[in-house]
Amino acid sequence: MDTKFNMNEWHRIKDNLKNEYPELTDVDLEWGRVSRADLLLNISIKLGKTKKELMDEIDSLEYSS
Repeated sequence: MDTKFNMNEWHRIKDNLKNEYPELTDVDLEWGRVSRADLLLNISIKLGKTKKELMDEIDSLEYSS
């Protein structure tokens, strides 16, 4: 369940997430002040998903682009 993406990939992933979930803001998706784990936890809480569900979503977004 641990993610493999890096900061460069995150820019593309966050754009895909924003397109899929307009309720996510730039602040929600800002990775820099928090750890990757905290970032994913905050996003999953906002979307009402488990961390596993969010990771599955990110994986599907990565492979569909």
